[in-house]
Amino acid sequence: MKRFAIVTLFAVAPLLTGALWMDSQPSYKPYQAPILMPPPDSVPVSGKEIVSEEAELRNPVTPTQGSLEKGKALFGINCAMCHGQTSVKRGPVGMKLKPPPPGLDHDMLQGLSDADIFKAVTFGFGRMPHFQDKLTPRERWNLVNFLRTRR
Repeated sequence: MKRFAIVTLFAVAPLLTGALWMDSQPSYKPYQAPILMPPPDSVPVSGKEIVSEEAELRNPVTPTQGSLEKGKALFGINCAMCHGQTSVKRGPVGMKLKPPPPGLDHDMLQGLSDADIFKAVTFGFGRMPHFQDKLTPRERWNLVNFLRTRR
């Protein structure tokens, strides 16, 4: 009987060791979607936004009340800490910077086109960070619309 157990153990051992590698086999897990390759010569319809710093863009967002409210909320979250809620006083971070950031009042922005403001928000400049990966293009245009009405 002992001999039979040893022979059975040696016969079954390869099958038992195969179970150790079952989890690492190249198959899809039930919680994973398969990664499909795009067909050759296909054109992507989504992906990263491509904005050239030289391009002259047009504002596609009409400055409606909803757009201005969204822009105001985005300004309060992303810009006011440096530029200030009003153009008179800089925000808490802006007061620590030397020289302080501009107040973004109506007179300052008057000489800039919508595209200039959009690109400044998108790419940043100087100490100002870029917001291309933080705000969607529509959110940035809403911000441009709000800045046009800000006093």
